[in-house]
Amino acid sequence: MTKPALLVLAFSMLGLAACSSTPSCLESQPYMNAKAFPPLKSPAGLDVPEPDPSMRVPEVASGPVGTFDDVPADRDAEDPAARCLVTPPAMAAR
Repeated sequence: MTKPALLVLAFSMLGLAACSSTPSCLESQPYMNAKAFPPLKSPAGLDVPEPDPSMRVPEVASGPVGTFDDVPADRDAEDPAARCLVTPPAMAAR
């Protein structure tokens, strides 16, 4: 087999392997292991500023969520990435 043919075969195999992988939202993500920092403590003579309520991160009872529980109605249920929160909705041409 010639060198160009081997290169085409190798890139084809890599492309097919990349397309068949698990969507990243269904895998464990680094943010899922994030820990909250304790409240700030100030040294003597200084005051800790009041936290900005608009910057508060809400508690999530079931932990970090990267997927919908059920496939949304506007998505293809056969698509493994259909439950991903970060997957854009399907676009239709007019």
